[in-house]
Amino acid sequence: MSFATARDVLDAYAEGCRRLDRDLLARCFHPRAVMAGDLDGKLLVGGPEPFLDDVAGIAAAGIDHAGFAAQVIELTVNGRVAAGAVHSTGFAGRFAFLDRFHLIEDESGWLITSKSFTTL
Repeated sequence: MSFATARDVLDAYAEGCRRLDRDLLARCFHPRAVMAGDLDGKLLVGGPEPFLDDVAGIAAAGIDHAGFAAQVIELTVNGRVAAGAVHSTGFAGRFAFLDRFHLIEDESGWLITSKSFTTL
């Protein structure tokens, strides 16, 4: 699946989080994407794999995720680069996040190149 617009990627990211769909989320990220942020007081830096594995683990554990909600709250596109933000609540039944993204459009479509995040 390729994404025609930067908004499509952020919407797919939010939907992947809502559905706890590791595969959909993985398709949102560029193969060389990086992530950094504060997860409830613990600083993390690396790629998206630990996040994707956590999503799969939450889904496998059957953790209540019914109260999850996410919304794209910012998006600025300048040619083939973009910056955006997604605010979410109820992740894994207890976390709220502010996720900020950088995106690019390459020959395959739009993808997330970096994500910075913090729990709220």
